[in-house]
Amino acid sequence: KAEPKCFFNECGDQSKACFGNPACLKGITCLGNCRGEQLCATQCFARFGSERLNDWLSCTLEEKECVTTGVKQDTSAFYSAPPPAIREFKPSDLEGKWYKVLGYNPKYDTYPCQINTFTTRSDGGLNNDILFRVPKPDGSGSWQNNFKETMADSKGPQGKASMTVEGKMFGLTFHEQWYMLGMGDDFRVVAYKGDTQQGPYEGAFVYTKAADSLNDAGLRSKIDAAVKAGGLNPSEMQLIDNTCPADATASGASIEDQGKEKLEWKDVFELTEWFRPGTLKKQADFDPNAGIKSM
Repeated sequence: KAEPKCFFNECGDQSKACFGNPACLKGITCLGNCRGEQLCATQCFARFGSERLNDWLSCTLEEKECVTTGVKQDTSAFYSAPPPAIREFKPSDLEGKWYKVLGYNPKYDTYPCQINTFTTRSDGGLNNDILFRVPKPDGSGSWQNNFKETMADSKGPQGKASMTVEGKMFGLTFHEQWYMLGMGDDFRVVAYKGDTQQGPYEGAFVYTKAADSLNDAGLRSKIDAAVKAGGLNPSEMQLIDNTCPADATASGASIEDQGKEKLEWKDVFELTEWFRPGTLKKQADFDPNAGIKSM
Protein backbone atom coordinates (compact mmCIF):
# COMPACT_ATOMS: atom_id res chain seq x y z
CA LYS A 1 0.00 0.00 0.00
CA ALA A 2 1.02 3.62 -0.38
CA GLU A 3 0.51 6.80 1.65
CA PRO A 4 0.46 9.60 -0.97
CA LYS A 5 0.78 12.38 1.62
CA CYS A 6 3.99 10.79 2.92
CA PHE A 7 5.80 11.47 -0.35
CA PHE A 8 5.38 15.20 0.17
CA ASN A 9 5.06 15.58 3.95
CA GLU A 10 7.82 13.23 5.04
CA CYS A 11 10.01 13.21 1.91
CA GLY A 12 9.17 16.63 0.52
CA ASP A 13 12.72 17.77 -0.23
CA GLN A 14 13.60 14.53 -1.99
CA SER A 15 10.34 14.49 -3.97
CA LYS A 16 10.79 18.11 -5.05
CA ALA A 17 14.35 17.46 -6.19
CA CYS A 18 13.40 14.35 -8.13
CA PHE A 19 10.07 15.47 -9.57
CA GLY A 20 11.70 18.64 -10.84
CA ASN A 21 14.20 16.62 -12.86
CA PRO A 22 12.86 14.77 -15.95
CA ALA A 23 15.51 12.04 -15.84
CA CYS A 24 14.81 11.30 -12.17
CA LEU A 25 11.06 11.23 -12.78
CA LYS A 26 11.58 8.91 -15.75
CA GLY A 27 13.58 6.67 -13.42
CA ILE A 28 10.65 6.49 -11.01
CA THR A 29 8.17 5.54 -13.72
CA CYS A 30 10.63 3.02 -15.16
CA LEU A 31 11.00 1.33 -11.76
CA GLY A 32 7.23 1.38 -11.25
CA ASN A 33 6.84 -0.67 -14.40
CA CYS A 34 9.37 -3.22 -13.17
CA ARG A 35 7.14 -4.19 -10.22
CA GLY A 36 10.20 -5.22 -8.24
CA GLU A 37 11.86 -7.41 -10.89
CA GLN A 38 15.61 -7.13 -10.29
CA LEU A 39 17.05 -7.26 -13.82
CA CYS A 40 14.49 -4.72 -15.02
CA ALA A 41 15.34 -2.40 -12.11
CA THR A 42 19.08 -2.67 -12.81
CA GLN A 43 18.49 -1.60 -16.39
CA CYS A 44 16.39 1.35 -15.21
CA PHE A 45 19.20 2.52 -12.96
CA ALA A 46 21.80 2.03 -15.68
CA ARG A 47 19.89 4.52 -17.79
CA PHE A 48 18.31 6.93 -15.29
CA GLY A 49 20.24 6.48 -12.04
CA SER A 50 21.33 9.54 -10.04
CA GLU A 51 21.81 10.66 -6.44
CA ARG A 52 18.43 12.39 -6.69
CA LEU A 53 16.77 9.07 -7.45
CA ASN A 54 18.76 7.25 -4.76
CA ASP A 55 17.77 9.84 -2.15
CA TRP A 56 14.10 9.67 -3.13
CA LEU A 57 14.00 5.87 -2.95
CA SER A 58 15.89 5.79 0.33
CA CYS A 59 13.43 8.20 1.94
CA THR A 60 10.14 6.94 0.50
CA LEU A 61 10.76 3.19 0.61
CA GLU A 62 13.13 2.71 3.51
CA GLU A 63 13.32 5.63 5.93
CA LYS A 64 9.68 6.81 5.95
CA GLU A 65 8.05 3.76 4.30
CA CYS A 66 5.66 5.73 2.12
CA VAL A 67 5.15 2.49 0.17
CA THR A 68 4.91 -0.82 2.03
CA THR A 69 3.86 -4.38 1.27
CA GLY A 70 1.86 -4.49 4.49
CA VAL A 71 3.86 -7.51 5.69
CA LYS A 72 7.20 -7.38 7.47
CA GLN A 73 9.71 -9.86 6.10
CA ASP A 74 10.72 -12.67 8.48
CA THR A 75 13.97 -14.05 7.05
CA SER A 76 14.99 -16.20 10.03
CA ALA A 77 13.93 -19.46 8.35
CA PHE A 78 15.63 -18.43 5.11
CA TYR A 79 19.01 -18.08 6.84
CA SER A 80 18.61 -21.15 9.07
CA ALA A 81 19.81 -23.69 6.47
CA PRO A 82 22.89 -22.15 4.80
CA PRO A 83 25.48 -23.76 2.53
CA PRO A 84 28.39 -25.52 4.29
CA ALA A 85 31.09 -22.90 4.89
CA ILE A 86 34.65 -24.09 5.45
CA ARG A 87 36.05 -23.45 8.92
CA GLU A 88 39.54 -22.29 7.96
CA PHE A 89 38.44 -19.07 6.21
CA LYS A 90 39.61 -15.70 7.56
CA PRO A 91 38.90 -12.21 6.13
CA SER A 92 42.47 -11.73 4.94
CA ASP A 93 41.84 -14.59 2.47
CA LEU A 94 39.84 -12.13 0.36
CA GLU A 95 42.22 -9.19 0.43
CA GLY A 96 43.27 -7.73 -2.91
CA LYS A 97 41.81 -7.71 -6.40
CA TRP A 98 39.65 -10.58 -7.68
CA TYR A 99 37.77 -11.28 -10.90
CA LYS A 100 34.34 -12.86 -10.72
CA VAL A 101 34.49 -15.56 -13.42
CA LEU A 102 31.49 -17.82 -12.71
CA GLY A 103 28.05 -16.94 -11.40
CA TYR A 104 24.96 -18.89 -10.34
CA ASN A 105 22.08 -16.41 -10.16
CA PRO A 106 21.63 -14.47 -13.44
CA LYS A 107 19.76 -11.68 -11.63
CA TYR A 108 22.80 -10.81 -9.53
CA ASP A 109 25.92 -12.81 -10.35
CA THR A 110 26.59 -12.86 -14.08
CA TYR A 111 27.02 -9.26 -15.20
CA PRO A 112 30.16 -8.81 -17.34
CA CYS A 113 33.48 -7.36 -16.21
CA GLN A 114 33.08 -7.87 -12.48
CA ILE A 115 36.10 -6.82 -10.47
CA ASN A 116 36.02 -6.85 -6.66
CA THR A 117 38.79 -5.18 -4.65
CA PHE A 118 38.91 -5.94 -0.93
CA THR A 119 40.77 -3.77 1.58
CA THR A 120 41.08 -4.27 5.32
CA ARG A 121 39.16 -2.26 7.90
CA SER A 122 40.38 -1.30 11.35
CA ASP A 123 37.61 -3.41 12.93
CA GLY A 124 38.88 -6.58 11.26
CA GLY A 125 36.35 -6.54 8.44
CA LEU A 126 36.71 -5.61 4.78
CA ASN A 127 35.61 -2.91 2.35
CA ASN A 128 34.58 -4.27 -1.04
CA ASP A 129 34.82 -1.96 -4.06
CA ILE A 130 32.76 -3.49 -6.87
CA LEU A 131 32.87 -2.80 -10.59
CA PHE A 132 30.47 -4.40 -13.07
CA ARG A 133 28.89 -3.57 -16.41
CA VAL A 134 25.32 -3.59 -17.71
CA PRO A 135 25.22 -4.12 -21.50
CA LYS A 136 23.33 -1.54 -23.54
CA PRO A 137 20.37 -3.08 -25.38
CA ASP A 138 21.38 -1.71 -28.77
CA GLY A 139 24.77 -3.44 -28.59
CA SER A 140 26.72 -0.17 -28.62
CA GLY A 141 28.61 -0.91 -25.42
CA SER A 142 27.78 -1.01 -21.73
CA TRP A 143 27.33 1.08 -18.60
CA GLN A 144 30.03 0.90 -15.94
CA ASN A 145 28.67 0.58 -12.41
CA ASN A 146 30.53 1.04 -9.13
CA PHE A 147 29.22 0.06 -5.70
CA LYS A 148 30.76 -0.35 -2.28
CA GLU A 149 29.83 -2.65 0.56
CA THR A 150 31.03 -3.20 4.11
CA MET A 151 31.90 -6.70 5.31
CA ALA A 152 32.10 -7.66 8.98
CA ASP A 153 34.16 -10.45 10.49
CA SER A 154 31.00 -12.02 11.87
CA LYS A 155 29.32 -15.39 11.60
CA GLY A 156 25.87 -13.77 11.63
CA PRO A 157 22.90 -14.38 13.97
CA GLN A 158 22.86 -18.09 13.13
CA GLY A 159 26.60 -18.47 13.66
CA LYS A 160 27.13 -20.15 10.29
CA ALA A 161 28.38 -17.41 7.94
CA SER A 162 31.96 -16.69 6.90
CA MET A 163 31.27 -12.94 6.87
CA THR A 164 28.24 -10.64 6.96
CA VAL A 165 27.75 -7.87 4.43
CA GLU A 166 25.83 -4.60 4.32
CA GLY A 167 25.58 -1.94 1.68
CA LYS A 168 23.29 0.32 -0.30
CA MET A 169 22.41 -0.25 -3.92
CA PHE A 170 20.15 2.22 -5.70
CA GLY A 171 19.31 3.97 -2.43
CA LEU A 172 18.16 0.82 -0.61
CA THR A 173 19.95 -1.18 2.07
CA PHE A 174 20.78 -4.84 1.58
CA HIS A 175 22.09 -7.43 4.04
CA GLU A 176 23.94 -10.60 3.11
CA GLN A 177 25.65 -13.55 4.70
CA TRP A 178 28.58 -14.99 2.74
CA TYR A 179 29.68 -18.61 2.99
CA MET A 180 33.16 -19.58 1.77
CA LEU A 181 32.60 -23.00 0.17
CA GLY A 182 36.19 -23.60 -0.88
CA MET A 183 39.43 -21.90 -1.79
CA GLY A 184 42.84 -22.48 -3.30
CA ASP A 185 45.92 -20.40 -4.07
CA ASP A 186 44.20 -18.58 -6.93
CA PHE A 187 40.45 -19.04 -6.42
CA ARG A 188 37.61 -18.57 -3.95
CA VAL A 189 34.14 -20.15 -4.15
CA VAL A 190 31.43 -18.16 -2.36
CA ALA A 191 27.72 -18.74 -1.79
CA TYR A 192 25.49 -16.12 -0.20
CA LYS A 193 22.02 -15.42 1.12
CA GLY A 194 20.68 -11.89 1.32
CA ASP A 195 17.59 -9.78 1.83
CA THR A 196 16.16 -6.38 1.08
CA GLN A 197 12.72 -4.89 1.66
CA GLN A 198 11.65 -6.73 -1.49
CA GLY A 199 12.48 -10.09 0.04
CA PRO A 200 15.26 -12.69 0.25
CA TYR A 201 17.61 -13.81 -2.51
CA GLU A 202 20.61 -16.10 -2.90
CA GLY A 203 23.37 -17.04 -5.29
CA ALA A 204 26.98 -18.11 -5.66
CA PHE A 205 30.07 -17.12 -7.60
CA VAL A 206 33.74 -17.87 -8.14
CA TYR A 207 36.64 -15.44 -7.80
CA THR A 208 40.01 -15.91 -9.47
CA LYS A 209 43.13 -13.78 -9.48
CA ALA A 210 43.20 -13.42 -13.27
CA ALA A 211 40.35 -12.75 -15.69
CA ASP A 212 41.30 -15.72 -17.89
CA SER A 213 42.10 -18.23 -15.14
CA LEU A 214 39.45 -20.69 -16.31
CA ASN A 215 41.64 -21.45 -19.35
CA ASP A 216 43.71 -23.51 -16.93
CA ALA A 217 42.03 -26.94 -16.98
CA GLY A 218 43.66 -27.97 -13.74
CA LEU A 219 42.39 -24.92 -11.90
CA ARG A 220 38.92 -25.35 -13.35
CA SER A 221 38.86 -28.92 -12.07
CA LYS A 222 39.68 -27.72 -8.53
CA ILE A 223 37.00 -25.04 -8.74
CA ASP A 224 34.36 -27.53 -9.92
CA ALA A 225 35.25 -29.85 -7.06
CA ALA A 226 34.82 -27.01 -4.52
CA VAL A 227 31.51 -25.99 -6.08
CA LYS A 228 30.26 -29.58 -5.90
CA ALA A 229 31.43 -29.98 -2.30
CA GLY A 230 29.36 -26.89 -1.48
CA GLY A 231 26.21 -28.60 -2.71
CA LEU A 232 26.01 -26.85 -6.09
CA ASN A 233 26.10 -28.26 -9.61
CA PRO A 234 29.18 -26.96 -11.50
CA SER A 235 27.28 -27.15 -14.80
CA GLU A 236 24.81 -24.54 -13.49
CA MET A 237 27.56 -21.98 -12.91
CA GLN A 238 27.55 -19.56 -15.85
CA LEU A 239 30.66 -18.09 -17.43
CA ILE A 240 31.10 -14.34 -16.90
CA ASP A 241 32.42 -12.25 -19.79
CA ASN A 242 35.60 -10.53 -18.60
CA THR A 243 36.93 -9.37 -21.97
CA CYS A 244 35.96 -5.82 -20.94
CA PRO A 245 36.27 -3.91 -24.25
CA ALA A 246 36.92 -0.16 -24.08
CA ASP A 247 33.33 0.79 -24.89
CA ALA A 248 31.90 1.45 -21.43
CA THR A 249 30.38 4.72 -20.25
CA ALA A 250 29.45 5.68 -16.70
CA SER A 251 26.06 4.43 -15.57
CA GLY A 252 23.22 6.76 -14.74
CA ALA A 253 21.96 9.95 -16.30
CA SER A 254 24.74 12.44 -17.01
CA ILE A 255 24.13 16.17 -16.55
CA GLU A 256 23.79 16.51 -20.31
CA ASP A 257 21.38 13.59 -20.63
CA GLN A 258 19.25 14.80 -17.72
CA GLY A 259 18.53 17.92 -19.72
CA LYS A 260 17.58 15.92 -22.82
CA GLU A 261 15.00 13.63 -21.21
CA LYS A 262 11.39 14.49 -22.00
CA LEU A 263 8.34 13.30 -20.12
CA GLU A 264 5.53 11.65 -22.06
CA TRP A 265 1.85 11.27 -21.24
CA LYS A 266 2.37 7.62 -20.35
CA ASP A 267 4.84 8.70 -17.65
CA VAL A 268 2.07 10.61 -15.90
CA PHE A 269 -0.14 7.52 -15.78
CA GLU A 270 2.71 5.20 -14.78
CA LEU A 271 3.55 7.50 -11.87
CA THR A 272 0.23 6.52 -10.27
CA GLU A 273 1.64 3.05 -9.65
CA TRP A 274 3.71 4.55 -6.84
CA PHE A 275 0.76 6.28 -5.19
CA ARG A 276 -1.83 3.56 -5.78
CA PRO A 277 -0.01 0.24 -6.34
CA GLY A 278 -1.86 -2.15 -8.61
CA THR A 279 -3.73 0.61 -10.44
CA LEU A 280 -2.14 -0.30 -13.74
CA LYS A 281 -1.51 -3.77 -15.14
CA LYS A 282 2.16 -4.44 -15.82
CA GLN A 283 3.04 -4.40 -19.50
CA ALA A 284 4.08 -7.92 -20.48
CA ASP A 285 6.56 -6.58 -23.03
CA PHE A 286 7.88 -3.67 -20.95
CA ASP A 287 11.50 -2.76 -21.82
CA PRO A 288 13.21 -0.29 -19.46
CA ASN A 289 15.45 0.86 -22.29
CA ALA A 290 12.98 1.00 -25.15
CA GLY A 291 13.95 3.71 -27.54
CA ILE A 292 17.26 4.40 -25.86
CA LYS A 293 20.12 5.77 -27.91
CA SER A 294 23.81 5.39 -27.23
CA MET A 295 25.14 7.63 -24.48
